[in-house]
Amino acid sequence: MIALGVMSGTSTDGVDVAAIQIDPKSEEMRFLGAVSAEFPLDLRSNLLLLQQIPPQFDANSDPLGVFLQARRELTLMYSDSVSELLVTLGLDAADIRVLGAHGQTLRHRPDLGYTYQMLDGALLASASQIDVVSDLRSKDVALGGQGAPLVPAFHRAWLNGKGIYERTAVLNLGGFSNLTVLHGAGVPVTGGDCGPANCLMDLWAQRVFNLPMDEDGEIAALGNPDQGLLDMLWAHPFFTQAWPKSTGRDEFNEQWFDACLASVSALGPEDVMATLLALTVQAVKSSLPIEVEQVYVCGGGAKNSTLMVQLKCDCAPVDFLPIENLGLPTQAVEASAFAWLAIQNVSGKVGNCPSVTGARRGAVLGALHLCDSGR
Repeated sequence: MIALGVMSGTSTDGVDVAAIQIDPKSEEMRFLGAVSAEFPLDLRSNLLLLQQIPPQFDANSDPLGVFLQARRELTLMYSDSVSELLVTLGLDAADIRVLGAHGQTLRHRPDLGYTYQMLDGALLASASQIDVVSDLRSKDVALGGQGAPLVPAFHRAWLNGKGIYERTAVLNLGGFSNLTVLHGAGVPVTGGDCGPANCLMDLWAQRVFNLPMDEDGEIAALGNPDQGLLDMLWAHPFFTQAWPKSTGRDEFNEQWFDACLASVSALGPEDVMATLLALTVQAVKSSLPIEVEQVYVCGGGAKNSTLMVQLKCDCAPVDFLPIENLGLPTQAVEASAFAWLAIQNVSGKVGNCPSVTGARRGAVLGALHLCDSGR
């Protein structure tokens, strides 16, 4: 069977859609293809606005209207991206068993018992003419878990399919970084969020350099990390917590960053960028178990050569490898994971890893929205 997954992550830069094929009997998986699309500027601005705490709406705006319009635009962009991938692969909606849709995280506070990923699942099912599984995090949170990260179960399934069972981790460098650690066949995986990755570096690139990101880490490479600022950033209590833990823009936001920046002497903009890159490296290094020998890297940060060089240097002798070596494009891993999670849902199988999220038990994840095609 063929499943699609669609993802917009904490970098809030665009949408990724991926297709995987799964043999129902052997559970062998094959990657079929993926497409990506950048958010239009207005939609991205509204998504970032809605992630602010509190959102800074214009005096004459309708906050609920802004939310509902952004949700509709995001959902239809998901549908358009799905259609583009189907055309690319020469497939029709009828060829797809299910579509797993993540939505855009606006709030993530499992410590308070909630997480929210914005999406209109019913509209997406109707527009795409494919059954949709969405709201994939809420069940895990309802069971006392973090609701994140959810990709480790997929990482394990994919790596096991390649004959990899132990002393290996998968590192996702998105807006935030997270790890999946494999300890051996039959042994539960461990993992969790490490801390900020691209989100703060992107914020600084946009604010100071009028660039969407620090392409290939070129700006960071021109600066030197400032220990005073790094110490202030590292003082966030998240870094001393043990797994299970997860985080997001609720904790590591612009206001927090500005407060840290204001507490140190004025720095050159390149030095600030270098410090943010150093924070990303330190967060990963401090989370990486000592027995890990190789790490497969995915997410947008995998394309940042300055970041990758620093990770390899600071975490030596651990071997950092591109996840493309295992047949998955870097940018398509999370979307593929949500395709797999959707298959788990319609097959009535567990999707979460309680050893990662801290949920009381494994569970079928997500809410199923049937399309109106009569299938």
